[in-house]
Amino acid sequence: MRVVFVAANTFQYDARQLRSASALAGDGHEVTLIGFAAPDLPRQERLDGGVELRRVVVDGSIVSAFRPLPSAVRRGLARLLGIDPQATVLPARRPTGWDRLRAPFRRLAEIVAHARRVGPWRDAVLAAVPAADVFQCKALIALPVIRSAASQTGARFVYDIADIHTEAARLARMPAWFRRLIRRRERTWMREAAALTAVSPDVADEVVRMFGVERPTVVLNCPPAWRPDEVMPAPTGRLRELAGIDRDRPLVLYQGGFSVDRGIEELVAALALPPLAEREVVAVFIGYGRLRSWLDEQAARQLGRVVVVDAIPPDELQEYTVDADVGFVGQPPRTLNQRLNLANKLFEYLQAGVPVVVAEGTAHSRLVRQLEVGRCVDVDRPLSIATAIGELINAAPEQRDRLRRHARATALERYTWEIQREHVIGLYRRLAG
Repeated sequence: MRVVFVAANTFQYDARQLRSASALAGDGHEVTLIGFAAPDLPRQERLDGGVELRRVVVDGSIVSAFRPLPSAVRRGLARLLGIDPQATVLPARRPTGWDRLRAPFRRLAEIVAHARRVGPWRDAVLAAVPAADVFQCKALIALPVIRSAASQTGARFVYDIADIHTEAARLARMPAWFRRLIRRRERTWMREAAALTAVSPDVADEVVRMFGVERPTVVLNCPPAWRPDEVMPAPTGRLRELAGIDRDRPLVLYQGGFSVDRGIEELVAALALPPLAEREVVAVFIGYGRLRSWLDEQAARQLGRVVVVDAIPPDELQEYTVDADVGFVGQPPRTLNQRLNLANKLFEYLQAGVPVVVAEGTAHSRLVRQLEVGRCVDVDRPLSIATAIGELINAAPEQRDRLRRHARATALERYTWEIQREHVIGLYRRLAG
């Protein structure tokens, strides 16, 4: 079949969809990815496995909500709202003083911009790929786009549920009536989908309960088996060299989105507490997102203790991850979504033989306790984080080595993309009849 993946990003670091696309191409489907254009990226690429990647221009600015007003008027409205006219996301800072009066209007403008972007985005997708049998996305923001594209072309669409969006991030803090409205719309779209997939068993069960649909196919966010012929790959030194860290200093790694409610601020605070302060533990953050500027400020204040690194392509990431002593997942259980999903970073750490620290009260903590591959903490208490990391880095060398080998062996046996890809391939074979 002709399969088109649509993402609200450039497809540089969208490991989940890239892996799914590659699996389908390997099974004989004609696969095209449609992402957003960016100044420093080619508009068209051919990826390994024969997957076509095309990037389209879509106005992602918040002030696009005010079309068709003249650009000068839109810039003026942006200044009144306290945002950059080119901004595509709202600032991460919390509003204070009089700015709190403008904050709801900024959020409303962002929501309107998302809604008004559906038509132009769909048109850009169909201009890039006029005909397809199946469209797929994994974000609620792209779901109406692929639904509309499928409707116009007589195709079907697949919704990959990586998050329960109305119970995640900033949307979870919106008024209850607004979230009910979004859920009703999402339920309608889900029921029209040809198939659903979900990021974890708990998310799949909650989708059934919340939306009354058939249980999605579970596809875990696991990386491909990394150096499967090696019992325990040695550290490469690439991350320490990139971050400028000596080999004898303990390294705690966070990789993924720099977003609020991930435990990032709490991990930074934990560095100042015993036993981490005594050992001069370094926290390295690999990724991108709204908290990048805040992390850069912390790195400037705490030279050598906090290091921020740009996102690394998924197929190279394990070569850096293996240098870490501890992998921090964080993700406190502040929303239903955080309590239920399983992040790809968890499986990436385990594949590299890196013990993990995760939040209590989550699917992560249940799995980590079951597998015995790390520690579970109260992320809202930095001292709890510091204590758990201290236990892992101060353990006897033979204990640390045994834990690393156990984490890696468990991941290679149960949690690799080679296992998960069969669920994707099987689903599309059923769609193909």
